Amino acid sequence: MTAYGLLRMARVARNTAPRVATPWTADVVAIVPARDEARGIADCVNALRANGLRDVVVVDDASSDDTADLARQAGATVVGAPPLRAGQRGKAAACLTGAGTTRSEWLWFVDADVTVAPDALSRLLAVADESGASLVSALGRVATPTPAMAWLLPEVGLTLARRVDLETFASGQCLLVHRAAYDAVGGHDVTAVAEDLALARAVTHRGYVVRTVLGPDLYETRMYATLGEAWRGLVKNAADVRRTPKVEYAWLAATLLGGRRAYAMNVVVSAGGRLVARQPLWPAAAAPIAELWLIANWWRSRRRPPVAWKGRPVW
Repeated sequence: MTAYGLLRMARVARNTAPRVATPWTADVVAIVPARDEARGIADCVNALRANGLRDVVVVDDASSDDTADLARQAGATVVGAPPLRAGQRGKAAACLTGAGTTRSEWLWFVDADVTVAPDALSRLLAVADESGASLVSALGRVATPTPAMAWLLPEVGLTLARRVDLETFASGQCLLVHRAAYDAVGGHDVTAVAEDLALARAVTHRGYVVRTVLGPDLYETRMYATLGEAWRGLVKNAADVRRTPKVEYAWLAATLLGGRRAYAMNVVVSAGGRLVARQPLWPAAAAPIAELWLIANWWRSRRRPPVAWKGRPVW
């Protein structure tokens, strides 16, 4: 299991966005779906504009706070998301609404809790140019404001790195897609909880190339502030995962049944992944507990009553 984990980490680490000396010239618009994001929307918009964008479209998804006003003050164009119909998901519908406001060649979807680097767009476009990809996303650095977050959130990312196929994976936190590919699949699936994975799979199915790169220096995301918020958010994400997390079961069993040596190997893998992701190393000692957390997330996501996220039931 240690060799498997290290190989998966190495595979992710090889996919990085190169530095670019020349400025970008493509036709790009940034689209930010936002619901009750007053805490960070101004930082998000300012960082996007620092990339040289003329227009940032913030889609206000019925926020109950000052998200829309703060976005306008930061220089964004704000549009309202239409009311949701039965079965529709707020973020996916907001993304689709934003895409409908422009005919730009490239659509750059960025979450409202993300702060991108000033050269993020030029580097993502360089990845698309070099690889021929029509969809490029990045795995950024997760802010860990508390010791609990420093323990849990990086382990979630490492679990994804062990599980996913990067050829059909995308992170909706920072996702650049060509208009032709986006239109070919009908845009975001408004019924999907994990709208980024659904879009990547649809684009791949139509024969377009998807590329996901490691980018802890491309952006930082402030996902959750507390363990309770992290629990609800991760359960929400797990609701769209149909398969049993077999890799997590096997990884946890090997650690618990293998004694001290297996435990030490698990810690080595976690520490290696944390180095790559530029995260604190000390929580690697508690990595196996995070596996229990994620398995519990998956089981909770299969039960009723549904988990609510930002005032809405997940399903």
